[in-house]
Amino acid sequence: MFNFITKDVWVGNKVRQFKMVDHPGAAATLVVEDGQVLLVEQYRPAAGRLMLELPAGTIDRGEPPIECAQRELQEETGYSAQHWETLGHLYPTPGYTNEILYLYLASGITKGEQRLDDGEDIKVRWVPLDEVREMIDNDGINDAKTIVSIFRYLSKHQSKSE
Repeated sequence: MFNFITKDVWVGNKVRQFKMVDHPGAAATLVVEDGQVLLVEQYRPAAGRLMLELPAGTIDRGEPPIECAQRELQEETGYSAQHWETLGHLYPTPGYTNEILYLYLASGITKGEQRLDDGEDIKVRWVPLDEVREMIDNDGINDAKTIVSIFRYLSKHQSKSE
């Protein structure tokens, strides 16, 4: 899935070598329905804790980011959506990887069945948007893709109502 690469880059007036992780990219989906945010709760070994975050996953080589977002939403939560719009993209950790994370907003959802990968233990949670904002402010949600997506959603949502 990931490759470690060395890249020669001109910095100042000389070439320096950088070691990094070559990553195929990822996609995440924000769903807000009736003032509730669809989140997944799962144990993240690297963080050493349970995390509340948006459904997301790694893009299969050659897969368009939107298809990854649609696939991961269905696999992790059981939901599918009729309407999709982009919330942009970000580089979650540009210091050591070239990963691009694509963010989407989905609506018009339909409930189905989770299709978890072997070894996944994911709980689906609907959390009120105001509570999500409080959790971000109080370090209850620390996941960058979730925080950025929520703030981009609020920025678009508030600017439409003003």
